[in-house]
Amino acid sequence: MFRIVCLGRRAIGGVVLIATLVAFFSSNQFAALELAVNFWDPFAISQYRLGRLSTDDYEASIEQALKDGDISEAQSLVVLAHDNRRELPADLVERTKESRFEFGLRNSKDFLEGAITGEVTTSASIGGVLAADYVGVGDVRDAVIQGNHLIQGKDYNKLTLGLSLLGLATNVPGTGAIDMGFSLLKNANKAGKLSGGLLKRLGDISARLVDLEGLKRGLSRTSLPTLKVPSASAAREALSEIDWHRVAKGDFSGEVGFLASSATEIASTGGIQATFRALEYADDAKELSRFRSLARRMGEKTSAVLKVLGKGAIKLGELVYLVVSILIAAIGWLAGALWFVFSLVRTSSSLVKRKEAIT
Repeated sequence: MFRIVCLGRRAIGGVVLIATLVAFFSSNQFAALELAVNFWDPFAISQYRLGRLSTDDYEASIEQALKDGDISEAQSLVVLAHDNRRELPADLVERTKESRFEFGLRNSKDFLEGAITGEVTTSASIGGVLAADYVGVGDVRDAVIQGNHLIQGKDYNKLTLGLSLLGLATNVPGTGAIDMGFSLLKNANKAGKLSGGLLKRLGDISARLVDLEGLKRGLSRTSLPTLKVPSASAAREALSEIDWHRVAKGDFSGEVGFLASSATEIASTGGIQATFRALEYADDAKELSRFRSLARRMGEKTSAVLKVLGKGAIKLGELVYLVVSILIAAIGWLAGALWFVFSLVRTSSSLVKRKEAIT
């Protein structure tokens, strides 16, 4: 009788363990376990949060993107919603579609406006601004505008001036990822897309890397264009006698170089708009590096992910309590399973020995 009771207890224990395991894998707690195992990974954090968003959350983000005129972002958000098995209204999905002609017309207009004015107004204009910087025109233009303000005693943007000078000092058109990084940082600042932490940090760095007195002396010997948007030829001629390597002093391989290279990699894997969003949320080089890790896995979806999650894409935040509780539960279940197996083996061994003793 005692033997039957022991076997019954073991059987009940086994059934309970199996039932809890099946219930766990069939619930959303399994996703939480995956997060607990990879709690340090921005991709795992984003995946979990995206899976917890409701259909209404996705619809609201898509509507906002359409309201902002960002069709590409709206399309990416539709893909994210479908990836997470959310059914969207057909009319909403239809509104995110556009013809190739409409796409080309919209982006060409904004691209040219960005290249000419240097102002970031849309995602397409960012490309035009960066293209101008890539061939040196944008940095020259920004240096002229801010330099004019400097020597006239007017307010000028120190960070824009500093980063444009660093771009001029290191610029060899068509080569070097770090040149694009300086441009991304500079234009994110111009668009008001730098976080408070990065704005302060980059301002301090650029102040140390730029010889303002040397720049003033160089600019005072030239005849600067007075137009708000000087032509490339006039700007180049005015600045041709200044030694940019002396004006932009210092080592570019330090923190500013790391920030620039991180921004460049995010742009190459996740797109320029994703870079601007990352620069808006990252407070320091470490956080920007985590956004870079996310972009490597998310690719072109990165900007849409950051639109709906913000800094939550790389930070556990309140999820840390969930991670801890899931890990404790998993460890407890594993301990119970190991004890069950040990007890089963011990009981089976005892039964075998008794049977051998009787025979």
